[in-house]
Amino acid sequence: MRAILDGDPVHELTYPAVEPTVEVFQDLWQLNHLTPSFIARALAAAILLGYGMLRADPVSIVVAALFLPFMSQVLGLAFGAWAADWKLAAQSAAALVVSLIISVLAGITLAVMLGGPLQFDGFKSPVLSLMMSLVIGAAAGLSTADDAGRRYLIGVAAAAQSGIFAVWAGFALVLGFPDRATTIARLLTLPLNVCAIGIAACVSYALIGLRRGSARAARRWG
Repeated sequence: MRAILDGDPVHELTYPAVEPTVEVFQDLWQLNHLTPSFIARALAAAILLGYGMLRADPVSIVVAALFLPFMSQVLGLAFGAWAADWKLAAQSAAALVVSLIISVLAGITLAVMLGGPLQFDGFKSPVLSLMMSLVIGAAAGLSTADDAGRRYLIGVAAAAQSGIFAVWAGFALVLGFPDRATTIARLLTLPLNVCAIGIAACVSYALIGLRRGSARAARRWG
């Protein structure tokens, strides 16, 4: 339990602290290491998400989105590209690919074990997904400016934007793909979301004044 005892006004004492660029850089590195815990979390979330999609169970979908890896990977990729730290970008991209592969495999496994049909019908169109991803990416990038709010809720939104398409691909490989137009739209939506979130986050980094030089200095110190 922490408390601040001071004579200054409460609204000043509780004002959110600004996150230094170095801390953002280090946090993104820490969240993108491929550890056994990362793999286990990605697998558990993908299984929950897949079950929720198969049975149209919103509780399972929401719970899965709470810890499905995605947001930190996309932000690490975006921040690495923005700061020209290609090692961070590569590490984040690798973590993102592993997470997506696990999601596809989870969809395949659940489809084989439980069968169909897939009852989830909440897929958004590519245009609507693009708009939502831009908003999510901007919010995620701006959230790195200080410690206000509940950042994990932004991660939930991002996971819902990405994970369902990866798990769906696994289902479709077993249960069959829909018509050509629907299949192409869903397959394109996932990379579209990743790019939109990353680009919007980079714009936010620039707007809030995160300094590339500080990230480069942190890279040299590490």
